[in-house]
Amino acid sequence: MIREKLSQLLDSGVSELSYLAAGQIGDIYQARLDGQPVVIKTTSEERDDLLVEARMLQDLAQNGLRVPQVIASAKEALILEYIEPCRDPGYDREIEAAKALASLHQVTNESRMYGYYYNTTIASFLQNNEQTQYNWGLFLSQMRILPMAKLCYERGVLEKSLLDRLEALCSGLYRRIDMSEITPSLLHGDIWSGNILYERNGVCFIDPAIYFGDREMELAFILLFHTFGERFFEEYTKVHPLSGDFYETKVSLYQIYPLLVHVALYGGGYVGELKQRLEQLKV
Repeated sequence: MIREKLSQLLDSGVSELSYLAAGQIGDIYQARLDGQPVVIKTTSEERDDLLVEARMLQDLAQNGLRVPQVIASAKEALILEYIEPCRDPGYDREIEAAKALASLHQVTNESRMYGYYYNTTIASFLQNNEQTQYNWGLFLSQMRILPMAKLCYERGVLEKSLLDRLEALCSGLYRRIDMSEITPSLLHGDIWSGNILYERNGVCFIDPAIYFGDREMELAFILLFHTFGERFFEEYTKVHPLSGDFYETKVSLYQIYPLLVHVALYGGGYVGELKQRLEQLKV
């Protein structure tokens, strides 16, 4: 049934269809499309998530980041180039990833504003990227932390006292970091080990959640899930030295948004870590 539906959708022959994994919004398959190996992401939801993902991948590719080529996209399915992983690629994975992300983070926008040209997604959630703010702290609080915190509260996985603490944090966010030193950088937005593929010739990134933000937001995300270690940071900081308040303030502050995403996805297991970050920030 799935093969027939995809063949109709693509007006092309889909063969050797096999199940790969369950995604956040639908099942993922490997197949051959006119003999070419592909990955097919599907959804039954009446949303534009896969169309948005296709746009994000194309935008990253245009800005020099290696991502799977988008072969076709529709509301129901996204067909991507199949990336052949290499167990022993013959290069230092952390160094190559650092070079790729350091280059991406040099990309900014002409208006020097935070957000993006359209709303994007992270996991199964909308990321509002309204580009009306030149203030990074305001964008982080109003477009990232507070909407996700309220969603968690509405789902019953975040208690009211924690929501109140997060609101208090956001109200004084401008006092915690030196925003005069921050410029908008294009971010992948969801860097963890599951979203990185290693080919013979380099590193490939999947499942983006892009927007323009402080590049150190990406680094805090990397530290949260121990995606890369010392070699990555040594290489990355050759291009972008860390800010003076990165470890003291930004790591704890910038990990709050991805932790809230995981609270919304998986429930209370991440609430303890969220409380730790608030304690570290003395909120």
